[in-house]
Amino acid sequence: MTEALQTLLASAMASDIFAGGLALGTIGVTVALGRTAVGVIGRLLSRRLWAQLALDNRSPAYRHLSLWMEANGVLTHVRQVRLTDTRWNAGTSGYAPAPGKHWFVVQGHLARLTRSINEKARVGGSHDQRPMEVLEIGMLFGSVSTLTSWIKEGARIAAQRDRSGPMLHILRDGYWDDVGEVPRRTIDSVVVEDGRALRVLEDMRWFYAASDWYAERGVPWRRGCLFYGPPGTGKSNLIRALTSELGLDIATLDVGRTTLTDDALREAMMSAPKRSLIAIEDVDAVFSQREAGDLRGGISFSGLLNAIDGVGAQEGRALVMTTNHLDRLDPVLIRPGRADLHVEMGLIGAGTARRLFERFFPGEIALAPAFERVIGQERLSPAVVQGWLLAHRDNPGVAARADALAPVSVRVATAAE
Repeated sequence: MTEALQTLLASAMASDIFAGGLALGTIGVTVALGRTAVGVIGRLLSRRLWAQLALDNRSPAYRHLSLWMEANGVLTHVRQVRLTDTRWNAGTSGYAPAPGKHWFVVQGHLARLTRSINEKARVGGSHDQRPMEVLEIGMLFGSVSTLTSWIKEGARIAAQRDRSGPMLHILRDGYWDDVGEVPRRTIDSVVVEDGRALRVLEDMRWFYAASDWYAERGVPWRRGCLFYGPPGTGKSNLIRALTSELGLDIATLDVGRTTLTDDALREAMMSAPKRSLIAIEDVDAVFSQREAGDLRGGISFSGLLNAIDGVGAQEGRALVMTTNHLDRLDPVLIRPGRADLHVEMGLIGAGTARRLFERFFPGEIALAPAFERVIGQERLSPAVVQGWLLAHRDNPGVAARADALAPVSVRVATAAE
């Protein structure tokens, strides 16, 4: 039997067809084993070299990661996009990366986003059904902690977007107290006669994004502004609008408080909440106190200067000071480096007052010219004009006569007509 088998094998090996088939089979097995080995090695290397994270749109983290990518512009060069709903970028419909793989570089590392949509699997409530979407984010030579930090940053952005207005922090006895949100204001709500409010907004926007610029030049990362003008001209409203537009908090200091010491002021400036704007309203109160010879306590003038730009002064938070009395301020306090930007919030004329009227009464545009004509050459504070319009919000005809706003001569002439 053994001899017969050996004879058969020898005969088969002598056949070119059998030998070729055996060789091809051997090559095929070798290639298959090689592919398997390469796949195993590839997966092992991928696990070692790639940090990966997967999440779907049932989790808030999906939105937070999307917001982080949007805010950092990591996918601005993506060429394959798809029209999406508000759930991708949280607030506006628009375009999102199409399903598939998208490559980008972030923080010096190669990263990959894989987006998939399963139309058959539905998520959401009965009245809010949508396809399940899965995001897989990977980073070469990265770490999972880096990926989760992106989600945390996205959560912070979401919190800023979702809240109704800036958070107000007030300095108590040695600590910052969060007293709640203040209503949001837009920059358009600031009533001025030119584009100065927008210029301040752009200046602030640049400052809060310029930490590297300051560091490269060895300059302290500080920015000071002074808003001055008569009462009711919108100084506080501009602060609120700036923080609303930039997603900042307001940290307000009462430097006229007699219980506030120099050390407490300096520590408060250094420990002010991050992503906040420090506001010192009515800064001239310090000078009034000093002129009155008040010895019961309170900060000194030198203490205020050191808190603003001394050795241990805060960085990364803009400082805004306001005053109704520019002439009471020492030039040393408002020099460049302490108050780099001086913004006058002045009275408004008839043209700007007319725009306020049109904002209050959008359906009564025909009355606006009469309102402007009655005011004439008068210059008024925005607060006075808004107060008049608010008092007569239900009677635009009476509001247009501006009886309490126009000078006596104009009122008499109007009555005669």
